Amino acid sequence: MAKKYSCEVKPYRLEFKEPAITSRDTMLHRDIWTMRIADNFGRDGFGEVAPIAGLSKEFDSNFEDKLNEVASNIEHYLQNKPELIAYPSILFGLESAWLSYKHRNFVFFDTPFTTSHAPIPINALVWMGNLEQMKQRVKEILAKSPTCIKLKIGSHDFNQELELIQSIRSQFPSEKLEIRLDANGAFSVSDALDKIKILSELEIHSIEQPIRAGQLEEMESLIQESPIPVALDEELIGISDYKQKFNLIERLKPHYIVIKPSLHGGLLGAEEWIFIANTLKSKWWVTSALESNIGLNVIAQWCSRYDTCYHFPQGLGTGDLYINNFPTYLDVENYELRLKS
Repeated sequence: MAKKYSCEVKPYRLEFKEPAITSRDTMLHRDIWTMRIADNFGRDGFGEVAPIAGLSKEFDSNFEDKLNEVASNIEHYLQNKPELIAYPSILFGLESAWLSYKHRNFVFFDTPFTTSHAPIPINALVWMGNLEQMKQRVKEILAKSPTCIKLKIGSHDFNQELELIQSIRSQFPSEKLEIRLDANGAFSVSDALDKIKILSELEIHSIEQPIRAGQLEEMESLIQESPIPVALDEELIGISDYKQKFNLIERLKPHYIVIKPSLHGGLLGAEEWIFIANTLKSKWWVTSALESNIGLNVIAQWCSRYDTCYHFPQGLGTGDLYINNFPTYLDVENYELRLKS
């Protein structure tokens, strides 16, 4: 029987406007693949496969072989998506391309965000840089009066980072500005709690992944003792089995989990994490993971299916980082994300 669908994947390099720095590394560009699914009549849809080197568990020497194998057998994987849950960026690429194929107007879900232009609030993000760069970025962001700001910390002297956060809090009390911190696992087990106790005096909303992932006993203890709510991110990467997911959240009891479809099992896996979090009374928010506008559009629309996304700032503002991004269907104004009319 002749194939009804074909699939083509092509590499694409996104160039950052300025270096993107985390406590792990510095990125000058971002390598992704576009995925095109087409039928025999020429109708097609585009998705994005965007693993992160050094972070995505699937991204090894066999990754491109797997990606090409999926493209060559696209009809099988369209019918058997759960087989790809251990390859979250590939699964997300397939899911996003299929949504694009089915909905040619690029409106994928019937939600207040897509039908009545209800906004999704997003956090302002302060990327790492040298301290002077970070101070300047904070100044520019605060001039726009955000309600939530997120800072990536852990690459500089703690006291200098503390001083920067203190300067923010001195200008905006907690009822006016929510401060989220993301340590990307940079704190050591021996000093994490002491640092968190100091930070807690500044009424911090949450601290994301304070210690390196995989230290379950230490993380469990830290979550129990931390005066700042702890959010898990890297801790979720590479776990694809539902029971293992459930056991992790049941054991650690995080205050929040941060959902990234390209890292946490595609949309299918992300929905499992959300269901488990809701069941076990952990809160959550959704964050993009440096995807292009193709992936960001899908994540934003998918996120808009959940009521909490309209009342709790999400991390969906990466579209402006690149000089050669794809066209966008999204607008950001006053840290609110909307679908273009």
